[in-house]
This record gives sequence, structure tokens and C-alpha cells, in this order.
Amino acid sequence: MGTYSELKMSNIFHISATPLVGAPGKIAHAQRTIGHFSTHLALSDYPQKGPLHGKFLNHSILRSEFTTKFIDELILQADIVHIHNDIPRDWIEKLIHENSRAMYVYHVHSPLREGPLYVPRADKYGIDFSLKLAVGQYQPRHYPTYIPVPNLVLEPPAVRPRNPHEKLRVLFSPTHAQVGRWNNKHSDELADAIYGLERAGKIEVVPFKGGIDPATLFSVRRACHVTIDEIATGGFHQVSLEGLCAGNVVINRADYFSKLFFSQFCEGNFPPFLYADGASVTDRICELALDCSMTVEYQRRSFEFAKTYMAPARFARIYDDIYQSASKYTA
Repeated sequence: MGTYSELKMSNIFHISATPLVGAPGKIAHAQRTIGHFSTHLALSDYPQKGPLHGKFLNHSILRSEFTTKFIDELILQADIVHIHNDIPRDWIEKLIHENSRAMYVYHVHSPLREGPLYVPRADKYGIDFSLKLAVGQYQPRHYPTYIPVPNLVLEPPAVRPRNPHEKLRVLFSPTHAQVGRWNNKHSDELADAIYGLERAGKIEVVPFKGGIDPATLFSVRRACHVTIDEIATGGFHQVSLEGLCAGNVVINRADYFSKLFFSQFCEGNFPPFLYADGASVTDRICELALDCSMTVEYQRRSFEFAKTYMAPARFARIYDDIYQSASKYTA
């Protein structure tokens, strides 16, 4: 494929089969803030009767009769075609037919299969990708030859420290057990701890399930003191990054390597998560509930980390650096 344009402003075309919970659209939005003409196309939305329908298209366009001509022009003019996860083969053929000069980038957000069988999606396309990228959280374990890249949070960091007279307010989303080492986010110990402490009057739980508008959810998160990701896998997810930007204490089970992958975007600094596993989660939440100063200190660390290292424009420039150094990498 072609090489990355050395022009300061580039035409970047992101494409994915679904909105991927907004991740590619956020990258495109951040790239626009630093001068690129960057667009994300979602080939379809989530199912209409499902909880995610219509929730993640704020920074993307959706394929439709109205957008067809515009999409064709975007493909033709693209300097970079950035493909996310899996897209249909007919769209691969369309991209190559309409623009063979662009630099092609493949970006994986999640494993196609869970171990011991891993299926490399990019290899089926028959494209000599200039770059192969993986979300820099737990995913590089599955794709060790791919370059880690950050997920983005577009909302500006903010913090409202817990008042000593306030009960600890915890944002919590119960999940169902999933098949696979890394897909599972459910923990019986966590659910028991949360609801047991709530019954004991130690904490205030703010529960939520799918279907909430992301902007509304983030506003609610800012009014809470604690965001809980999962304590099942040793990885962490977008909710942990959103918790940092919301000035929350972020509880998860992120291990050394998951934090190490992300630290390379943050000048080597690890995100200030509060570690908990099934054996310790009740104690960790009790400590926070009883110690307002501990809560406030972790809130401060979260806010300072997000403000210093997680600005969307800063992460967009990381993508710029990777695009421009494409010739140095082989995957």
C-alpha cells in the first residue's frame, strides 16, 4: 500500500462494521481537533431493539442512501484508511478498488476468539497493511506483534471531592458471566460485596444497565466517588479510563502488564487504579467508605493523571507519530 502523506493535514478514513461503542469515532474526532480531516464510517448501527442502538454515533457517520456519495468521496481522497476490527470482504474490495494509493492500517479492539485458539482477522483480507495496531490495555497479549494504541475519552477531566459527611457513592453495573478468560467481567464476590455493603448502610450504590446515553452516564459518573470496572481478568476496560476522567476512585484488577501497556502513552506512568480481587474487594470498599481522606486522595490522583496524560489531542498526536513511523515497523 501507499505511504503516509507528510502534509501537516491528512485525510483519514476510519471504517468499522458497527460503532464499536464509539471508539473509532472518538479517534476521528480527536484527529480533527489537531487539524486532520478525519471521518469514521460505521457500516451499520447496533440492532434497533437492543440497548446500544443509537447511543454511539455522535462522532461518526452511518452508511445510508443519503451518505453514499459522500462516503465514496472520502474513500477516494483518503491518505490513510484505518480499518477497525472486522469489516465485510466486499467493503475491503471496494476500498482497494477505489483507493490503492492510501496507507492501510488495521486496528484490533478485541480478540476474535478466546484462547487457546486465536484467529488473526487482518490476515484474511489479503492486504499488506502498513500498520497493525491493538488497543493498549490487555489486547497486546493476544497480538504481540501489533503496536499498542490508546483508547480515548473526549470528556474533559473534572473532580468533585467527597464531602466528609457524604456516604461513599459507587457507580456499579452488574454483568453476566461470559465465556473466555478475557471476555468475562462478572464476579460473584464483587456483586456480593456491593450489595452487602449497601444493605449494611456503608455505601450508596448507583446501579445502571445498558441503554443509558453515554453523555448522561458520564454526568452521573462525575457525581459519584467510585467507578468499579471488573475484578475477574487482570485487564481493564473503557470504564476505567472514564472513571479517571470523572475524578473517581477506579477499582479494578488490572495487573502489572495491563497497566504497563497503557503507561507507554503516559510517559511511563501507571494509571492510579485501586487494585482489588475477589478476596480483597470488600475490604477495599470498606476502607474507602470509612476513610474520606483516602477517597479524596485517590480522586485527586485520578483527576491529575487524566488532566496530565489523557487529553484527546495528546493521544491523537500519538496516532500521528505511529502513522509517520510506519516504515519502521513490521507486524
